[in-house]
Amino acid sequence: MALNSKYRFFRKGRWDLWVRTEGWNEGLWEEILRQLTDQAPMRHPQTKRFYYPQGEKGEEFYLKAYYCFHLAGTIKDLFRYSKAFRALKQGVALTEQGFHVPLAVAAGEERDLGLLKKAFLLTARVEGSPLPLFLRDRFVGPLGVAALREKRDYLKRLALEIRHLHQAGFVHGDLVPSNILFRKEERGVTIFYMDNDRTRRYPLWLPQNLWKRNLVQLNRFVLPGISLQDRMRFLKSYLGGKTLGGKDRRLVGWLEKKTRKRRRECDRITAPVSFRELMRWNGPFTRNIQ
Repeated sequence: MALNSKYRFFRKGRWDLWVRTEGWNEGLWEEILRQLTDQAPMRHPQTKRFYYPQGEKGEEFYLKAYYCFHLAGTIKDLFRYSKAFRALKQGVALTEQGFHVPLAVAAGEERDLGLLKKAFLLTARVEGSPLPLFLRDRFVGPLGVAALREKRDYLKRLALEIRHLHQAGFVHGDLVPSNILFRKEERGVTIFYMDNDRTRRYPLWLPQNLWKRNLVQLNRFVLPGISLQDRMRFLKSYLGGKTLGGKDRRLVGWLEKKTRKRRRECDRITAPVSFRELMRWNGPFTRNIQ
């Protein structure tokens, strides 16, 4: 696996490691091993937050652990890198293309006779708010002219950001609102893509429609302060800001159909209501929002 000069590869026992040279030390590696030992193996990746006392104030990290439970996956992993290594590689590729992701500090995989046992990805904490919280804190309730304009500006920025992502050949593995983080800056916001272990980059010459999956993933969630008109403005910006032609209108119809299907499958919503009613935010905000 090729990475830029900021990372180096080495082995520790049965562990293969890629680490960012800046800030890496043996004490951090020992803490990672301790955290992994304390964590019970689970079928789905588990993320744990911990503080490591280095520097003046210490640092906060997120450790995502992957375990192997499925025979088919174990066989596939004989011929491919672990999800942790793939996430590290995609994060570096996204960064090199100008996108923002959590800084990957290290990734490791443990194998026994070639069989993948477990893997991890260590990332630094990112200041900011997941998209649902960002919207809830700013755009729920009656809005003045300035706040309404600000909300539309943020949605346009997000649409153009995702358009740029797809134009660069990337398709995010799980582009749900909670995996998009907004960090407020003095001028505007910075948008981060989280959880990139299933993100892929395809050659620009390869025709593919996988980018549509990202639109469905993002569109199926009811979001605080987001109306049907906001969704249409977002889609129009994503499509280049032009008047929607026949092909674009067919995309809108397809997106509505797929969104309804996903809401039936994931949220068990089967009531025959209008799309406006289906996607309306009724509040109040709860921590169950994803």
